[in-house]
Amino acid sequence: MRSRDQIVVAWARAAAAAVALALLVAGGVARSEADEDDTAPPVSAPPRVAVVNGETVVTFDRATLARSGIEAEALAAQSHQAETAAYGVVLDLTELADARGTIVAAAARVDKARVLLVASRAEFERVRTLHADDRNASDKALEEATARWRGDEADSRGANAALAAQTAAARQRWGAVVSGWLERGSSELEALLAQRLRLVQITLPPGTALPTAPATAIVRAGGDAVSARLVSPAPRTDPQIQGASYYYAAPAAPGLLPGAVVEAFLPAGPAVKGVTVPAAAVVWWQGRAWVYLEEAPGRFVRRAVTTDAPVPGGWFVTAGVAAGSRVVVRGAQMLLSEEGRAAIQGSEG
Repeated sequence: MRSRDQIVVAWARAAAAAVALALLVAGGVARSEADEDDTAPPVSAPPRVAVVNGETVVTFDRATLARSGIEAEALAAQSHQAETAAYGVVLDLTELADARGTIVAAAARVDKARVLLVASRAEFERVRTLHADDRNASDKALEEATARWRGDEADSRGANAALAAQTAAARQRWGAVVSGWLERGSSELEALLAQRLRLVQITLPPGTALPTAPATAIVRAGGDAVSARLVSPAPRTDPQIQGASYYYAAPAAPGLLPGAVVEAFLPAGPAVKGVTVPAAAVVWWQGRAWVYLEEAPGRFVRRAVTTDAPVPGGWFVTAGVAAGSRVVVRGAQMLLSEEGRAAIQGSEG
């Protein structure tokens, strides 16, 4: 009986060893196949970024394009007059506000003196008539009426002289147009003092002359460009620039704060044709401005543009982007990031 049990145990051990050997072999084969799979070249999707004819092109398939939210718009042909670059400063109008208060007060004194003079002159005439009529008014009453009239007359002359002096000082400081606003009042003056408008003094470079002061100018501060309207020639120049100087009124903008130095562009030549590239379309890379043009649905080419002709809403461009081109106005930064991601993957590969 014991020998039979020993035979059964031996047989069981042999069966277990056979099973273990089979599992070991199967595992080796699986590992070998896995190793072979690891060493096999991966299957990759076509690259999204490529260089074609020297320009970088980013391509999205339909699904990716739909998820991206990229928007492009066609640019219309426009004309733009050649410009002269200048510099300017946004003026602090505290002195202008003080001048207005001084002139208003002086004008009020003139009005008051005039009223008193009219009244005292009438009283003098009445008393003089009575005095001449059998002295129905005493000599003393006539003397008092005469003194009051002559005093009011002197006060009136003094008030008028003070107003004239204040007006002349304002004209010397601000020029005829702005001083006229101070004298008579105007909606432009109210807008300036309420800070809805900014008064910008634009000065041309030394040696630069214009036949007439342009009616408009483009003023840029902090990247924002706004259109400014001519007020008048300035009665004094900027001591640091020493060129012909003009006052322009510009709508209030975040960068146009009193004391801010601004760039200005004044029309000074023939009109040229081009397009306005929206500010939202421009991305900056390696110190240059770029836009993405949609050559076909899902195909975008990056192209450099110039930013030396700012206009409200963007920049006027005469080369590189033609009228009718579709420029990306939403998602340009995403396309630039896609280029960066491709460059990193390429360096790792």
